[in-house]
Amino acid sequence: MEWTVKKTTLIILYAFTIWICITGSNIHAEPVDGVAPEAAAESATKSVTVDVTRTSEGVVVVTPDGRRVLLRDDHTWEVVQAGQGDPAASAVISVANTRGLRNACKIGLRLENHLGYNIKSLIPSFSVYTRDGILFETVSKSFSSIKPTRDQYRQIQFIGITCEEVGHVRVHGAEHCSMGPMDKFNEAEGECLSHIYVQESDLLKITK
Repeated sequence: MEWTVKKTTLIILYAFTIWICITGSNIHAEPVDGVAPEAAAESATKSVTVDVTRTSEGVVVVTPDGRRVLLRDDHTWEVVQAGQGDPAASAVISVANTRGLRNACKIGLRLENHLGYNIKSLIPSFSVYTRDGILFETVSKSFSSIKPTRDQYRQIQFIGITCEEVGHVRVHGAEHCSMGPMDKFNEAEGECLSHIYVQESDLLKITK
């Protein structure tokens, strides 16, 4: 099914309205000396960018604060959580450290193998968003040859944004993995990602 620009725009506006509702945000203009309320409201307006993905159930929108909202074709919606599973039986990704550079943010990641079989190849994608919810950049990182109970350390770097400017990081993708019974020839859509558990971090917000 092809989506026109007009219909996609309506979806984004609908999703933003839902985001306002579920966050309980109140939008109003504070009086500013010498400035009319209408002008103050206009100057305070911010642009918002959201991810829109078509699925068999409807459209999934990632709101500026990282939450996922399913917009069904029957015009109903719900906030959904990406399946995490049991960390004791998953490939667990955690933030080991962050390092702020002059004009970049370097993030150390650790993947622990609790699956019970070798991880031959797993390549998740990491999307970084600004504090305003704008998608800044997406990078992928390969993890490979990790035996059960072992872990592997990798680093990703986002250039042009500091760690203080990062709102959240989203883990996604990971198609065509090779681990246990899964490989590029027989994996179902989203199966590799479903075996990844993203550990919450005090260093920065990271979600699936």
